[in-house]
Amino acid sequence: MIAALRKPHRIAVLAPDLSVEGSDAPYEAEAALLLWSALIEVLQRHPVLAVYDAESTPLFPQDGHFVPLHAVVGATPADAFYATTRRDELIWLELAMPKTNVVKLHALGRDGKRESFDALGRNVGEQIQQVLGAWLTARQLPPLPKRFEAVTSEELLAALRVFGPTLVEQARLWTAPASTQLAVIDDTDEAPAEPTVESEPVRPKRRLARPVANRLAQVLRVPALRLLELALHDDLSELILALDADHPQALFAKYLTARAQRKDFALLRRVIAAAPCWARPLGELVDDDEQEDVLEPTTLETVAAAGIAAMCRPAQLDIIERVADHLLDDGRPDEALRLMERAMALHHHESRAHISLLDLHRATDRVGTWLAQAHRSGRVHGCPMDRALPWYPDQIQVDLLVSDALMNCGRLDEATALRANRLEGREGTWPRHARILETWRKDPRFVAWCYAREGFFRGDPARAVEGFGRIEPDDSLDLAIFLESLVSMGREEDVLFATHRDQALEEDR
Repeated sequence: MIAALRKPHRIAVLAPDLSVEGSDAPYEAEAALLLWSALIEVLQRHPVLAVYDAESTPLFPQDGHFVPLHAVVGATPADAFYATTRRDELIWLELAMPKTNVVKLHALGRDGKRESFDALGRNVGEQIQQVLGAWLTARQLPPLPKRFEAVTSEELLAALRVFGPTLVEQARLWTAPASTQLAVIDDTDEAPAEPTVESEPVRPKRRLARPVANRLAQVLRVPALRLLELALHDDLSELILALDADHPQALFAKYLTARAQRKDFALLRRVIAAAPCWARPLGELVDDDEQEDVLEPTTLETVAAAGIAAMCRPAQLDIIERVADHLLDDGRPDEALRLMERAMALHHHESRAHISLLDLHRATDRVGTWLAQAHRSGRVHGCPMDRALPWYPDQIQVDLLVSDALMNCGRLDEATALRANRLEGREGTWPRHARILETWRKDPRFVAWCYAREGFFRGDPARAVEGFGRIEPDDSLDLAIFLESLVSMGREEDVLFATHRDQALEEDR
């Protein structure tokens, strides 16, 4: 028998509680960021630790210094942010420089229990390694595959003096990015219409990170490069790979660059091997093109990787959507639907979650439940009835999904009216949905199909038999409606004939 895989231990790293004395005190926040980046770098390689990645807590300026959003001392696993991430523990360091007597590692669990681990050593790097080892031992977890770099306080502060002034300067000049591009949701292969919002020409981006990166000291160089990437949004993956050929974030950035042409599964597997519990590359282990590749994942690998990703990031909506899609492709729509319904407890305020849920309902044969959920989603995220208020693309998309549910219940007039109302004047930006509307209006088969379905759901089996007498049942639900209606009308002798005829048609297809 194969031993069961251990559940990932989900953690998040907070910025250290650090105090710096002397002339380097103005860069105390930058020193804390360097240690925060270094701690994530060493922990993400662990085979069981699912570390909340640094990109999920982006750096924002606060009092003239960059700080990781939400990842600061005072956060708890049960607060408004981390409760949705379902972290088992939050950990952070406490130390002082340049005279480092004791380094402490604090761990705060979901149950509110707090523990501390401290260590003495020759330098701050060894002390951090010792407290990490003590914490892992207490959690009965394997040791770190890569040791924390044995750096002294003086070396760390010397490295800080190179990039600290640049980070402080950019934090004080920082402005939030503004988006001027209109978003249009239409799952079609046609090119979208040109945006109607005028925007300024894109100016060449000033590269600030690379000149600083070339002057960095050798100690903690990779964490410092990662910190510059996060703060200045400059790609330094080539410099990182020159120092660490198996760096997961740098390898994944290289993979994403080449993904537009073709997925490099060999490179993706290197990323997963370097960071086994990083959810994002696990979610990419999908063969979604027609090109043959000896390293392409099997169906079992795809489903397993998606499941592990869901355990590592159980509340991340895109991971949940991907797992649900895999379950659906594997012929398990009910499990996919249950997974997304549980996710709605956290993501009910996001229209994207409602859209995914309604798409999953489409794959089931429970059209009544589908319609009820569509009405609930439409009330929360549909277009407002007040025409003075704007209609956004996601609101229109939700209402179009409501019209699909109405159509599948046989309510043709309501479905057509709702779709026509939402698409009025938008045919150019919603071409696929406009074509669907024209088909509903012009194809007489939809009239017979809706007549049969609505009659059955309203308790009139004669209408169902009459409707499916004019159009052939299209799927298993239609066939079940037809056969049940025949039985309800006392025409059991026709059921066997209809079943044999359906089997013959399936063989001809």
